[in-house]
Amino acid sequence: MFAAILSATIKWQEKVGMYSLIAENLIYPLADLALGTSVMKYFCQLQKTQWWPVERLKEMQDVKLAELISHCHKNVPYYRDLFTRLGLTPADIQKQEDLRKLPIISKQTIRENFKKLTAHRPDRYKPIPNSTGGSTGEPLQFYIDKDVVSINWAGMFRGWEWAGYKPGDKRITFGGSSLIPEEKASVFYVVRNMLERNLSLSAVSLTKEKLDHYVKNISSKKPRYIYGYPSSIYMLADHCRCYGINMTFNAVFSTAEVLLPNIRQVIETEFKCRVFDQYGSYDGGAQALECEKHSGFHITVEKCIIEIVDECGNYVAPGQSGRIIVTDLHNYAMPFIRYETGDIGKLSNEPCSCGRGLPLLKAIEGRTADFIKFPNGVTLTGPAITLMFKDCNIEQYQLVQTGHNILLINVVKGERYSKEDEERFLHILKHHAGSDISVTVNYCDSIPPGSNNKFKFIINRDNSGARVNEQTR
Repeated sequence: MFAAILSATIKWQEKVGMYSLIAENLIYPLADLALGTSVMKYFCQLQKTQWWPVERLKEMQDVKLAELISHCHKNVPYYRDLFTRLGLTPADIQKQEDLRKLPIISKQTIRENFKKLTAHRPDRYKPIPNSTGGSTGEPLQFYIDKDVVSINWAGMFRGWEWAGYKPGDKRITFGGSSLIPEEKASVFYVVRNMLERNLSLSAVSLTKEKLDHYVKNISSKKPRYIYGYPSSIYMLADHCRCYGINMTFNAVFSTAEVLLPNIRQVIETEFKCRVFDQYGSYDGGAQALECEKHSGFHITVEKCIIEIVDECGNYVAPGQSGRIIVTDLHNYAMPFIRYETGDIGKLSNEPCSCGRGLPLLKAIEGRTADFIKFPNGVTLTGPAITLMFKDCNIEQYQLVQTGHNILLINVVKGERYSKEDEERFLHILKHHAGSDISVTVNYCDSIPPGSNNKFKFIINRDNSGARVNEQTR
């Protein structure tokens, strides 16, 4: 009954052309009140702070960092012990430059110190269990709090606004929905998608038949924006190109993979709009988005600090590639300070011609997209594969396609790994790839990097064993 009334109200507001205005000023604030989030409060703040000069933004970051460090020293056992061991006090880390006094932490650090990294009385921060499949084949489970959720969505809305988006505009999310067979969407998820006028489509496995169905659905709903994995959006665009289907959007928002130039060109040509790329990670709090000038990724410095370092942990000069290290300034439930994302990028020392004070990541060089294709017509993309493993107790995994329909999965078990973890990812994989695919699981103590010292979590080979293409970070 509630859903029917809500649907009728939305249709009326769409008819009179008021939905985006009402959504931003009434519906979203009410949703924040009901859910205990602060998305619209942060959204309004970020609309102002984006125009602050770099110096003022850095001062704000330093204030937030000092508050976070004080909280960690008082409430997070891992950091209290670390400070004692290093002979440091909160007064020693008051500015970004002081962060180098602390070691870089990794996914393994978090797995080994999960309880000690969780703040005392975490219920004060309304912790939300979260997990990531990892763009480097290393799943991770962790906590975030509602403040993280709030400012993350606010930062994304601000970035999308650079492309003309307003909260409540119709959009498609082309990502990991419907990953788990037989799993039904929650009422909260359904209502949220309805309020946001978001059509959620699964990009986990794609076939011609599924893409045909998506085209009909999109043509019926007429969304103005599409958000999702570039490899999957590319496949939709290529499908439209091959079958002469005319489909246009106001803008495309790509995420989770490196957006290669040829992929961008096909999407923009076919959908007759610009692509606005973005980079982000819930596990570390990183976020950076392209503006209308497309000269790099504006870092959401209001929520995170990003450092670029070499293999020895030393800072690299702007324009040079290095490891992306992030400090989440808003996650008080489970703070990540100087967390290695596993991605590679470079900073710019040039201001953007758009006039915003937000500094730029010049390029993201990790998360290169790849495909696994089977003879039955199913295609799996890199981000979709990571989702299959994100809730499993696995330290590392790697997929090797050794034949047209033959797949080898190398797995390094986590401490709490059980047979249920194997049953889970095999069930999901076969549901999306097809029951005719032969899958072998190989358990090992470690998975070594390749000859170029880069770890590959997807390796494709033809029947003779010759390498066709690879996913690297």
